[in-house]
Amino acid sequence: MTTMIEWRWFSGWTDEEMVPRLARARTLERNFPEVSGEMTLDAGWSQVHSQSVLGHEAPGRPVPGGLFERAQQVLETFDFSDPRIVAWHFSAQEPLHGRTVLLELRSLGQQLRYLCGARVGGTRKEHGEVCSVFGFSFETLQGHIEAGREWFLLRKDHETGAVRFHIEAAWRPGQFPNWWSRLGFMMVAPRYQRAWHRLTHVRLRELVLKHPELIGEHVRSGQLEHSGHALKTAPVQFYAQRAPGRRETQLEEEIEAMNRGHSLTALGLGILAGMRSMSAPTLASRWLNRTQPGSEDRLARILAHPWTPRVLGLLTVGELIGDKLPMTPSRVTVVPLTGRMLTGALAAAAVTTEQQRGRRLAAAALGALAALASSWAFYSLRRTATKKLGVPDAAVALTEDALLAGLASRLLPITEHPSGQGAPSPV
Repeated sequence: MTTMIEWRWFSGWTDEEMVPRLARARTLERNFPEVSGEMTLDAGWSQVHSQSVLGHEAPGRPVPGGLFERAQQVLETFDFSDPRIVAWHFSAQEPLHGRTVLLELRSLGQQLRYLCGARVGGTRKEHGEVCSVFGFSFETLQGHIEAGREWFLLRKDHETGAVRFHIEAAWRPGQFPNWWSRLGFMMVAPRYQRAWHRLTHVRLRELVLKHPELIGEHVRSGQLEHSGHALKTAPVQFYAQRAPGRRETQLEEEIEAMNRGHSLTALGLGILAGMRSMSAPTLASRWLNRTQPGSEDRLARILAHPWTPRVLGLLTVGELIGDKLPMTPSRVTVVPLTGRMLTGALAAAAVTTEQQRGRRLAAAALGALAALASSWAFYSLRRTATKKLGVPDAAVALTEDALLAGLASRLLPITEHPSGQGAPSPV
């Protein structure tokens, strides 16, 4: 399968370099098969929704040259995107519907850059009795570090004259050129994404209200067109902050429902195994039994068997009791420590629903390493509390049990659908 992703430090790509890359991107398919109705949180897709009021114009259909039409021109040139985070490179000769673009993703003060492909997948231009709507969606292509679809929509209420801007996105991690890019994405991507979505609202409002001279104009035109006029806005880091950034953006609505992904789940299960060795496989078994009882995967099918969570639950209760007994061996001796690493690896691999062998092995390795670190960390904390601070061992053990229960309740919670069948809930 042909893919496309490139990265560079300190500099971007010239027009001469981007023209053949754009031609290659036009041959690429989407990097996800799902349609909109299938891109749900339960299916592993993070969700973002935001809405803001740009302003008002006279009631009725959009006024020629008015707020709605000016905002439409900004969207058509992709100038809403803050170039400190994402710059768009494209050919204006292509129709908007189906237009392929190169997205230059910028991070670490614009010093690290990735070049990925995307395509305008759908467009809307409607004038009804109640409202007028204009917008488009873009879809990521093979080789993009994200996978997903994002809609940008303008809507004018004909009765009030209010013009609103909406963003709707469903995304998950895509393909990465190396391991450190994947790690960095896990650590900083949510903050950059939040900042970019908020700055999109801010830039659209600034352009249509304060910079009419820039509307419809490309930043630079040559062999390709480029988006991203420089505007005086607060630093990217400011808009990444939850409360202050939202106030400055003047959002009516903002919803972020993030799927934490298999890596954080594997890490959490490993931590649980380090605290109480049977807690991780018990939690994984209970979750699989309620959410994937008919799994084709052998390991998941074994853990999802109706009797498995019951047996593991009894073993967990026995461990909780045995942990309080003075003759119980230390968790950091060879046999208990090895057992905790194995149960952490087993649980992490079992709940990793992706079939790629490499992904499951990585999850198992992360679960084992997290169990190793957790075992030593909680052993040291418990020893310090009892030996140096004089806290009774039973009190420390019960505190650890409470922490264990709290983490388990957040890691793989289960909600009930109206049909009564359990399903993974947002985490």
